Amino acid sequence: MGSPAPAMEQTQMRIELNVPEAVHGMPPFVLPAADEEANVTRLLEQALTAAGTDLATTRACVARVAKLLEHDQPSAERPAAPRRRVGAGLAPWQARRVATHVDENLGYSITIDQLAAIAGLSSSYFCRAFKDSFGDPPHAYIMRRRVERAQSLMLQTREPLSQIALACGLSDQAHLCNLFRRLVGQSPSQWRRSRWQEA
Repeated sequence: MGSPAPAMEQTQMRIELNVPEAVHGMPPFVLPAADEEANVTRLLEQALTAAGTDLATTRACVARVAKLLEHDQPSAERPAAPRRRVGAGLAPWQARRVATHVDENLGYSITIDQLAAIAGLSSSYFCRAFKDSFGDPPHAYIMRRRVERAQSLMLQTREPLSQIALACGLSDQAHLCNLFRRLVGQSPSQWRRSRWQEA
């Protein structure tokens, strides 16, 4: 019979990833189980370090953080959140390119097909991935960005609302007013007047 293993002063948790060290240049991550807050911090730092080069390590670290945080919350209080698909959302470079294209072309027609082509995805997959990344469907995001651009132009210029609407890619002043009232809660002229009075 073999001798019993020596008792460890502190239990250790080891995250084993089936990823070669050369991919991310870091050894397997060893964490003390006693201090969960330190575990979460270290895992998040590991995920951040690996984010640009090793998606598998990043996902494993984030999954472990989620599991640790899940244990902190009693199951009766735990909300039943919808599960997010693994790998859902746009890659950071895709999100940057799409957001840049939208911002640079707010005065023109922007189609889902154009945005999907920029991201290198099919239109249907792009719409799902876009919503996972930005929190809104593409059309809602574009409309919100147009209203934000209109707000900026209303504060920086004395252009009439009809010109601002056209500059933001909207069909006319009525379109701007309806969209603005729905998203901001007041008409563009009221919003503009209140901001001018504050200044």
